[in-house]
Amino acid sequence: MKSKIFHLKVIKIKSGCNFELSWENGKTISAIVDYHQDLDQGYQDWKDAYINCYRDLRVIKIKKSGSISSSKKDNAGFLREAEARFLSLFDRWLRDGELYQIREEIAKAATDSSINRRYWVDIILTCNCYELTCLPWEAWEISTTTTTNLSRFGTIRIARASNIIHTGISHHKIIPSIRRRARVLAILGDEKGLDFKEDRKALAHLSKLAEIKFIGWQPGKDSTSLKQEIVKEIANPRGWDILFFAGHSNETAFTGGELHIAPDASLGLKEIQQSLQQGIANGLKFAIFNSCDGISIAEFLIALGLPQVAVMAEPIHNQVAQVFIVQFLNSLAEYKDVHEALRDACAYLKDQQNLTYPSAYLIPTLFRHPQSVLFRLEPFGLGHSLRNWLPTKKEALWLSAWLTLSLIPPVQDLLLESRLLLQAGYRQVTQQVQWQANPSPVQSPVRLVQIDNKSLEQDKVTLVDGRYMNYGYLASILDKLVSSNARIIGFDYILDQDQQQLDNSKQLQQSVTEAIKNNTWLVWAAIEADHPADYQGVSDKIANLKQTMEGDITRYDWYVELPSNKCDQSCPFSYLLVLSYCLRNQDSSTTQLAMGLPEPQHSNQDFRTSVIDSVNGTDTQAHTQLAWLGRVKRPAIAYFLQWFQPIIDYSLPPEQVYQRISACELLGSCSGDALADDISFNQTIVIVASGGYKEAGIDQEGQDNNLLPLPVAFWRSSQGWQDWFDGKSSFTGGEAHSYIAHHLFYQHLVIPIPNTLMILLTAVLGKRFRLIKQDNPEQQQWWFSNIGKAWLLYWLVYCLVSLQVYISLKVLLPTLMPLVVFSTYSVTKRE
Repeated sequence: MKSKIFHLKVIKIKSGCNFELSWENGKTISAIVDYHQDLDQGYQDWKDAYINCYRDLRVIKIKKSGSISSSKKDNAGFLREAEARFLSLFDRWLRDGELYQIREEIAKAATDSSINRRYWVDIILTCNCYELTCLPWEAWEISTTTTTNLSRFGTIRIARASNIIHTGISHHKIIPSIRRRARVLAILGDEKGLDFKEDRKALAHLSKLAEIKFIGWQPGKDSTSLKQEIVKEIANPRGWDILFFAGHSNETAFTGGELHIAPDASLGLKEIQQSLQQGIANGLKFAIFNSCDGISIAEFLIALGLPQVAVMAEPIHNQVAQVFIVQFLNSLAEYKDVHEALRDACAYLKDQQNLTYPSAYLIPTLFRHPQSVLFRLEPFGLGHSLRNWLPTKKEALWLSAWLTLSLIPPVQDLLLESRLLLQAGYRQVTQQVQWQANPSPVQSPVRLVQIDNKSLEQDKVTLVDGRYMNYGYLASILDKLVSSNARIIGFDYILDQDQQQLDNSKQLQQSVTEAIKNNTWLVWAAIEADHPADYQGVSDKIANLKQTMEGDITRYDWYVELPSNKCDQSCPFSYLLVLSYCLRNQDSSTTQLAMGLPEPQHSNQDFRTSVIDSVNGTDTQAHTQLAWLGRVKRPAIAYFLQWFQPIIDYSLPPEQVYQRISACELLGSCSGDALADDISFNQTIVIVASGGYKEAGIDQEGQDNNLLPLPVAFWRSSQGWQDWFDGKSSFTGGEAHSYIAHHLFYQHLVIPIPNTLMILLTAVLGKRFRLIKQDNPEQQQWWFSNIGKAWLLYWLVYCLVSLQVYISLKVLLPTLMPLVVFSTYSVTKRE
């Protein structure tokens, strides 16, 4: 329950009183009013009438305060008349015009909060002398619209504070956990003239919510041992939440009050100060003294740092004390704070019991440490803690919406692309462009030979049937690569149109034969579908799969395709290229493994099978790259959802991933453009692919020309690249395969954490954060006043950490959705 807190100091100086109201951010209002001397007489008349009235009810304890005049009028009538006269004097004094601004400020806060009936305006009152402290401040009607009148639902509550405070408040509970039952230490004092039966019964009603221990005097019990027991229990290391005392008590000037614990023994609070301090340090939060004259007791305990103390400001009749404690504990059992519980009990005394017990509602009062948060009993146990963690209706709606969005593939792709764009910018700003797996300036082994528009134009290549690549042109490229010592060559073309171009197919077949004679390993593109009818691959009129290999080019736009088994049924195109490269380019120390390499021209089985068997059947410990390639597999969950499947890291600049070579440059037919001298094909992986001409595609024209990923566009624009491909921004399948080959070669697999999992995690963290705020209401004002700065700082720190984790640990942490969910959960109000 929220509250706005005012601090009101009333200082009596000679014949006047100085009122000083202070509240948030150092705001203050001061006023000086005359002290009406008739207030003292009014208080004394009311007190005499009060004591005289309750003497007829067999007063528990009466302090000697002078004689009481007799009258034929009944004592209850005298008391009501004295109460009305006293409260009228008190109210007239507080309505002094000098106090208008103070009353108006408090009333304004109460009026603003009246929309929410769960909002309190708390006034913590400090007086510098007994004459002011004993006045009935709780009955102050601050305004006519919103009052402290107990018969109505007022929003203003007045608690008292000690004029001298030696110790601040220590807040023990910072992180919410499974709460234990509250612990109550009940001390029952001298029972002479009293009956603790109702007190015990009222406390017993709390047994389901609190662990209660009774100690007290019994006939035959030694008073010295009783004192020792009380001292020991108050300082119990397990700690107490509530200290309860019932019996006789007195105000004292120097010992902090006196408790009668046995017929022949009393205990000054000063005597047990050390034990009380230890009890407070162990978590004691609230004390209630259902006994007479407790003001000095309360002031002493508040000065020691006890958060709250409820006492009786005057002598209290046993029957009134029993009615009060029953109502107070009933409200406390409803998880109301101690001030509201005391207020409820006083309201009951005024509304329901005023004829029987006149003025009794003016006696109970609450003292409160200025730094304290009002104590209340809390639900406890694992079941309650779990219920606290369950989402509210609003939270469940938000969570369902975000989880649904996170599972929609287009949304996933959009978020991933944006995230990679941000990552590319972070790499450039922090100058972490070089991938961590290869910090040296050594070039990537991947060479991408692109048949682009320039090559088609310069070499006068005519597409077969207007869309299929001329196999004779591919044969020319293959011949050139073989003569340039390229040993691993992959063709990102489905070569199954041999019947449409017989002569070109024959020419390509002859080039393949020559390549095999030169011990060149060839990998052809294929679509290795589960159903044989959907299979597409190289024609046997062009290549024999006992001498060459096929690799599946099926892929997802943003993910690295990994083998799902031993590559017997299907094997990714890029993976097969890298595996072949690593197998053929081992260190000289691995000669034994090299001796077992399959040779295309001598293979008696499917050549891909021979290559895979060569890797699986040989000790690869000497070659860690081969060992890693043998272990890496597609995550099982990726068959259903793209979870934990490595992504293609487009945040790396393309020129660091592969070297692009136009086909006409390779063949030396480009006018004015020759193959750069630094481009070598020795110990490289060569991919021959389309270069963006509009007809490229398997099933339909332009299918191979994808939209340019934003991070790649970022690198092109930042480096001043001219837009290729007839001025149309596109990204080919060959480029994607080049990225994948690079990642596999350098073991650069960035694992994405699914948005769905991060949303669930941040929902839990957001809920925990909100529970922390609820459990530490003293800090809520800080949270709300700094919420904007806190969220901005949190978002910035999380984004920077996630960007660096991506580079350092190769883990992609989602940003947008988790941050929004965390913010939503942590600020959602309790329903």
